[in-house]
Amino acid sequence: MAKGDSRRATPRTVQQPKKVSKSPQKASPSLAAPSKKRGATRVVLASPTKKRERTGAGVNPANLFRTLTRIAIIAAVVALLGAISLNIMRMLPVFTITAIDTEATEHLTEADIANLAGVVEGTTLLNVDDAVIEQNLMRNPWVKDVEIHREYPNKLKIVVHERQVRTLVLMSTSAFAWYIGEGNVWLEPATLDLSDGKTAKDAAQEIAVERGALFITDVPATVNPMAGSEVSDEVLLAIDTYLDELPDEITSQVVYFSASSLESISCVLSSGVEVSLGAPVQIEQKAAVLTQILEQYPGEITYINVRVPSSPSYRRIDSGTVQPGSGA
Repeated sequence: MAKGDSRRATPRTVQQPKKVSKSPQKASPSLAAPSKKRGATRVVLASPTKKRERTGAGVNPANLFRTLTRIAIIAAVVALLGAISLNIMRMLPVFTITAIDTEATEHLTEADIANLAGVVEGTTLLNVDDAVIEQNLMRNPWVKDVEIHREYPNKLKIVVHERQVRTLVLMSTSAFAWYIGEGNVWLEPATLDLSDGKTAKDAAQEIAVERGALFITDVPATVNPMAGSEVSDEVLLAIDTYLDELPDEITSQVVYFSASSLESISCVLSSGVEVSLGAPVQIEQKAAVLTQILEQYPGEITYINVRVPSSPSYRRIDSGTVQPGSGA
């Protein structure tokens, strides 16, 4: 310190570090001793097995049942409200049908379809009954099925599909013929053109060829067609059986069937051969015998009788007698 300085030096006390006594630590029997710090929490991990046991035990069946019941009630209420709203909408004058869109078919005009549908004025697209419309249209035998489409906000579209003609039957009086359509339904009489000296059979056969339909003639007087009714006559159903069971190689050659009775059913092939078939039994055997004779005498046969397939007979060109066949 410099001489003459009136300030006195203040002695500094140097604090010695405290000695920490190191007492020997006892080994803890546990792997991890709990912390002595304030707020520390001991975490104990549960085994997977015990966790599953606690989870399963925590599901209360009564609570689960109440929850499912509430969900079911809510769903029922929503469905009920939706049904009520729809019924209310049906009663309101919204989406009222003001136009019916149709397309004419071969036998029904657009006006015919609209009138047959019978849609009442004031009907809406929401309350129109498709089943009633279809039922009304199906009263016409030409109608096979109906499609109904809603075109919002006010148009109803109706599409009609007609039955195709399957068969033309010349009645026993030979004065008129009737169409049979898909589904074996009587459709309506055919108009025969008897000009230029044509017979009813010739005129009817021309129509059948034009329409690609099967032609049946000489049916018994008991056949009494009614438009819209199904065919139920024994001879006509027998011919259907032949068409179903004879091979295509034979049915594709048939020009027409003659069916004055069940036992006298016959057909004429495109080659001009007349085939006596009889009742629709043993059809497979009859077909085999018929095919055998036709192949054995190509272009020489005029008549074949296979009513009894085990004892067939046939007539050849320039032969005035009927010759027995070999059977099958």
